[in-house]
Amino acid sequence: MAFDRVLETAAEHDGFAWVAMEEPTAAELRDVADELDLHHLLVEDVSSRGQRPKLETYGDTEYCVFHRVELDGDDLVSHEVHAIITARSIVTVSWGRTDPLARVRDRLERGIETLSLSPQVVLYALLDDAADAHERLAFDIHSQVEAVEDVFFGEEHPPTVDIYRTMRRVLTAQRIAEPMSDVVARVAAGTDERDVELRTHLRDVDDHARRTSARLAGDRDLLASMLQLATARVAERQNEELRTMTEQQLVQNDQTKKVTSWAAILFAPTLIAGIYGMNFRHMPELHWAFGYPFAIVLMLVFAGVLYLVFKRRQWL
Repeated sequence: MAFDRVLETAAEHDGFAWVAMEEPTAAELRDVADELDLHHLLVEDVSSRGQRPKLETYGDTEYCVFHRVELDGDDLVSHEVHAIITARSIVTVSWGRTDPLARVRDRLERGIETLSLSPQVVLYALLDDAADAHERLAFDIHSQVEAVEDVFFGEEHPPTVDIYRTMRRVLTAQRIAEPMSDVVARVAAGTDERDVELRTHLRDVDDHARRTSARLAGDRDLLASMLQLATARVAERQNEELRTMTEQQLVQNDQTKKVTSWAAILFAPTLIAGIYGMNFRHMPELHWAFGYPFAIVLMLVFAGVLYLVFKRRQWL
């Protein structure tokens, strides 16, 4: 059914139309824009995608963008949803998975107690479903953070790669979930003051969004503290290894000094003995009766003097 015919049918039954567009083409978006007389900036935002969560007003038309983020194995998958709300219609544009929109539709078909269906109520249901998904995700991530924390404090040298991966999930979820509270608050502010029940339901969504944001912020701070502690542990281990290497070098220096000292002490007698062992014909004290004792005494004196010198310098 053409978009204009959908609006006419809704008007004939004194109701409103919810048109859920899944990965629409440029022509389909252009038809919607022409029929609802949408602002060109709004159309550009829908066409370009990649929008931050927000609520903007263009005359009597509201434009809301929010994201659903879900944990798919070890990866976080974000689903962007655009909602265009008028007095008699709400148009949702989404890409990727559409199960959440179908779940919201089923909930609306069953009816929401104390709320009469309207485009604003559909927007509330969409935001409520997204906030609940963020809260479930925050609980799942918190379980992962607790598991990382148990490993971190249970091992002497825990791997930091798990901390980085979990931190990335927390930051990704936080970027999407944190603006949710502001969007819901602005939706509530734009709601008719007489619609007290809808405002009450939106405050409940806001409360869920704030709890999710606080939980993710706490997990982020905990992971940041673990990263700081891990860095301190690495620095401590490096200092310990450096201290051990320094002590080993000191021991080696002492051993080198001792070896060098004894080599010098033994060098003097060896030099004297080598000279006297040359057996040249003309040498001092060669035919002297006290030549041998003199050589021995000379060796001992040289060795003793060197020993005292090295001992005083604490080389021995």
